[in-house]
Amino acid sequence: MGKGLATKEKIIRKSAELFNIFGYHGCALSDIMAATKLQKGGIYNHFRNKDEIALEAFDYNFNRMIKRFRKRLDRDRTASEKLNSVIEVFASLGEDPLVKGGGCPIFNTAVDSTNTHPELTKKAKEGIKTLKRYIEIKIEEGIKVKEFVNTTNPEEISTLIISSLEGAIIMSRVNQDLNYVAVTENFLKKYIEDHVIENNYKTKVGDTKQPTG
Repeated sequence: MGKGLATKEKIIRKSAELFNIFGYHGCALSDIMAATKLQKGGIYNHFRNKDEIALEAFDYNFNRMIKRFRKRLDRDRTASEKLNSVIEVFASLGEDPLVKGGGCPIFNTAVDSTNTHPELTKKAKEGIKTLKRYIEIKIEEGIKVKEFVNTTNPEEISTLIISSLEGAIIMSRVNQDLNYVAVTENFLKKYIEDHVIENNYKTKVGDTKQPTG
């Protein structure tokens, strides 16, 4: 790796942390200079402005997020294992943050940039959409091989997983209590077990039928 490329990656890496901690508007160029130990000219040799740094920093955090998912799911074989891993990876952001400052960097950016930075908002929106679709594909795979109930709605389940865990992560950060994440993780796993996995669902429905005769 050339010196110039190494310097650019260092700026992106350090800035990704700073934007996640302070937000776009709370992070000044002077903060990036201090973190990278570079002068203004050294930073602007690689980026035109702070906007360009922020957009590349988002991509950096987003790619790390997807990498964490793939690293975990690559070892799974069944659709239910993959869906449980999706839940566990999300939950892991509470105890083992992907980036300094904690929380989910995608949603942190979405909240920070809404109504204030259209380009970052667009990036965050696309990131959430991609993540949501990633989960939906895993659910569709389970339906296709008849591991999941065929009436399962992938869009609804992916929305439930993401919104529930993102909310739990925020509550845990505010209250400094990871139990919110643990409760939500357990609820989602139980929901999947009872309502999505085909064999379990059939058994549950069968048990609730009233005897005849």
